[in-house]
Parts: sequence; structure tokens; C-alpha cells
Amino acid sequence: MSSIPTLPIKAYNALFTPMGRKNLRDRLKECRAALDSGYKKNGTFVYALDTSRRFVLHRDNQLSKLIFLERAYEPLETIIVTRAVQRGDVVLDLGANVGYYTALLDGLVKPNGQVHSFEPGQGTFSRLEETKRLLKLERTVLHQKAISDSVGHIDFWLSTAGSDAQQSTVKMAALGEELARQRVAATSLDAFVKDMGKESGRIAFVKCDIEGAELSMIQGAQSLIAAQDPPIWLIEHNRPALREHGSSTNDLLAPFSNHDVYFVPLCWPPSIMASPQASKWSGEDLPDECNLILFPKKGAYAKRVAAVQQAGLLASS
Repeated sequence: MSSIPTLPIKAYNALFTPMGRKNLRDRLKECRAALDSGYKKNGTFVYALDTSRRFVLHRDNQLSKLIFLERAYEPLETIIVTRAVQRGDVVLDLGANVGYYTALLDGLVKPNGQVHSFEPGQGTFSRLEETKRLLKLERTVLHQKAISDSVGHIDFWLSTAGSDAQQSTVKMAALGEELARQRVAATSLDAFVKDMGKESGRIAFVKCDIEGAELSMIQGAQSLIAAQDPPIWLIEHNRPALREHGSSTNDLLAPFSNHDVYFVPLCWPPSIMASPQASKWSGEDLPDECNLILFPKKGAYAKRVAAVQQAGLLASS
């Protein structure tokens, strides 16, 4: 019995299976990147995204490399944030990583706003510092701290296999077997808001991507959630990570009963816009992985939803 030729099978797998198409797409992106003189060098350099905004490639960071190859990241969320955040706002980036949202927000709040970015891991924080320096993010203040329910020091787990997107205050399966533990400084949003004093009333937007530790963040953010002028939130919902932290989707959403909740499913690659609109959550089960956009129903920032709606970025149901 003759064997089936392997070349047609490989061609079929490459063109007609999801993983094959993904691998082929990645290789084509790598080939395009290889033509970039800056990419051929080891190190860090500034380049232009598809939106013409500038960002930084850190060659030793997988998330940074992915954004460079795709020239975009979470495009629908990016447009929504661009409509929701205004000049003069104070905004928070919790789990800033190498600073994609930090750089976006710094440009939106100029000239007299401010960005506070939190990233606890030493290696990633160093890259975040480099992003700030190279892009001249003059409105950004960096904090090498984890966001938790109290002030002090906590364990911080990170992948040593090159994935700086996989970092958490709890050891979990997504980190893989190659990991390390660091002892890092932590603070709560309640403590941070107290230190800000009257300026805390200008906090108009909070982005939070902390790999399932959101419940701990929320428990330490009661003053901000219940503020007279509560901010708009962009929070990653990762059901497996939440479970490993001992919490659930309901735990995450319950404190935001006075907000309208929209969601955007996470896509791969994250440069793809799966839908031109965020879907409104009406109590149904959420996708396992999605970004939540929460607009307050009261206060100074409640009217911001109108600009996002007028741009056709929010589905009513």
C-alpha cells in the first residue's frame, strides 16, 4: 500500500485549517518584518502603528513583538477609549505591561491631564520605562507596584518562557511550567485615591488588565467605584484566570450595578476587529475572554457614553 504524499497534506493543512492559516500568516508577517532595518537589530526602536501613532518594539518581549508584527492592538477598544477619554483627564493604567494603553492615553489627556501606570514586574517595568523615555510620554507617571486590596508586599508570578503578558499575583496554569516568583510592592486604589486628595475627582478612566486578580483590585477600590463622579472602566474578563483566583464573573460585575456594561470578545491575533461595535451585556453569559467597557450612569463622566454611541461603536442589544 503506497503512502499518501506529504506535500499535498502540508499544503492542505496550511491553507484550510485554522492553525495552518495562523502559522502561515505569522510567517508572512515575519518576512515583512525582516525587511525592516530596525527589526534586524537587537534592541528597541520606535515605529508607526497603522493609526500613525508611534509605539516601541522591545525585541525580547512577546507582546511587544506581536503588536509590531500586526501594527495594531485591540482596535475597537482603542477607538472607544479615544472617544471616551478627553484632554485634562486623570487616567489609570493597571497592568500596563510595555505601555500600549499608556502611550495611547498620554496623547489623549494632553496638555494638562495625567496618566498613572502600574506595572510590578521588574523586567516589564524596565521596558515600560523605556517606552516612556523613547515616546517622550510627559504626562505619564510610572508606579512599580501591583494593584491589590491593601498596601504592602505580595508574591508576583511571571513566565520565564518569554511571555510578559503572562504575569499574575497568583500562580496559575496559564503561566506554564517555566516561571519565577518575585516579591513586589502593592497598593490599593483606595490608598492611591486618598493620597491624590481632591485630584482624585479627575480620574475619568481606568484600564485594568491584571490576569484574574480583578476581585482583589475591586475590594481595594470601593471609594473610587462609589465616588460622586465614578470613572469609565476598561477591564479584561478572563474566566479561567478568575476561577484560579477563587472568583467569578458575577463577583467581577456585582460592584458595577450602577454602570452600563458592554463587552468585546478577545480575538487572535489581537489586531483583528471581530465586530465594529461593542455588545451590551444584559445578564447573559459572557465570553470566557473579553474586554468589558463600563460606563457610569451618574456623575461627571456619565455623558461620555454619548460620544461613543454617536460614533456607532456601541450596539444597543
